[in-house]
Amino acid sequence: MKTLVLCVDRDDDFGVKAGLNSPFVGREENLKAAVALGLKDAEDSDTNTLLAAISLYDEMVKKGMDVEIATLCGDMRVGYESDLVLSTQLETVLGMVKPDRVVLVSDGAEDEYIYPVVSSRVKVDSVRKVFVKQAPTVEGTYYILIKMLNDEKIRKRIVVPIGLALLVFGIFALLDPIIMLFQGSSEVSFTNMGLAMIWAVVGFYLIMFAYKAGDRARDWWKDTRTAVREGSTMIPFAVLSIMIFLLGILYGLDAAFADPEAELLEMMILFVGGFMWMCVFAYFTFQVGLFINDYLAKGILQYSYLVASVTIFALGFILQGALDATQVFFGFRSYDQAVIFMEIMAGFLLAVFGALLNTSLRGMNGNRKGSEAGEKLESPE
Repeated sequence: MKTLVLCVDRDDDFGVKAGLNSPFVGREENLKAAVALGLKDAEDSDTNTLLAAISLYDEMVKKGMDVEIATLCGDMRVGYESDLVLSTQLETVLGMVKPDRVVLVSDGAEDEYIYPVVSSRVKVDSVRKVFVKQAPTVEGTYYILIKMLNDEKIRKRIVVPIGLALLVFGIFALLDPIIMLFQGSSEVSFTNMGLAMIWAVVGFYLIMFAYKAGDRARDWWKDTRTAVREGSTMIPFAVLSIMIFLLGILYGLDAAFADPEAELLEMMILFVGGFMWMCVFAYFTFQVGLFINDYLAKGILQYSYLVASVTIFALGFILQGALDATQVFFGFRSYDQAVIFMEIMAGFLLAVFGALLNTSLRGMNGNRKGSEAGEKLESPE
C-alpha cells in the first residue's frame, strides 16, 4: 500500500519568493525547494512545513513503508485561482505516484482548504499541522509583530480593513460638526471634532502604511527630479492635472455648501457631481501628457492611453446619470428621464467603443510584431 506525504503551499511562496516551478515530487526535489526558500526567507513557515514533511517521509521510509513525498503550490491570489492550480497539480501528482492513501502536512488552516479536494480523490489518513516555535519574550513578540507587519499579504488583509474602518468612522464623525460650523451653529464640540480627526488620521496612516505610500512617494519624487533635469514634456501636463484636481475639490465644496438648508445626502451628491468632471479632465490631461511624452521620448504611440481616456469619460457619464437619478429619486432635483437615460447610454457606448478600440489596436500591434518577426526570419545573415 503506497502512501503519499503531501505538503501544500496555497499562496505559492516557493514560486513568488524562490522562483521555483511546482509540483515537487521526490525527496531530493523537495529538499532543494526547502533550501531555496529558506535562503530567500528563513522565517517563512512553509520552509518549516516542508522540512517537517521530509522528516516524516524519512521516518516512514525507516519503517519500511512504501512512501513518496510531494509538494503542491497554488497561486499568490489566494482563493479560486490558487485552489484551481492546486487541483491541477494534485491530479498530476496522483497520476505520477498513484498512492493508496495520503498524509497531509500543513502550516495552518489556510492550507487545509485543500483537504476536501484531496479527500475527494484519495483516502487521507492523517493531517499534520506544523507550528513554528518562537521565543516567549517581549522582544520576541515585538519582533514577530514587526515581521508580520512587513509581510505584504498580512498588511493588506489585516491593516487595510482596520485603516478603512477608522477612516470612514472619522470622516462621518466629522461631517455633522463641519456642517453645523458652516451653518453658524454655536453648539459645535471641538473636542469631538478633534477625536474624529484623530480616528481619520490614524486610519489614513494605516492605509498609507499598508500600501507603502512613503516608499512610493520617494520613488515618485526621484522620478520627478529626473524628469525635470531631463526636460520631460510630462511635467507641465502633470502640474496642470494636479491643479485641475485641486480645483475640482474646491468646486465640489462650493457646490455642496451653496445651499445651507440642504440635507447631508444632497450635499454629498452635489460635491461628487461638482468634483467628478474636474477629476475626469485631470485624468484625461495626465493621459495626454503620457501619450505625448512617450511619443517624443521613445517614438512610440501608446494607444492604451487613448483607451484609458475613453474609459474614464464613459465612467463619468455613467456616474453622472446615476447621480441625477439619485437626486430625482429623493426629490432633491427634477430632471428629464430622457436626459438621464442618454447620459447612461452615452457612458455604455463609450465603454463599448473603448473596448473595441483596445481590441483593434491589440490586433494591429500583433500583426505588426508578426510582420517584423517574419522580416527578420527572411533577411539573410
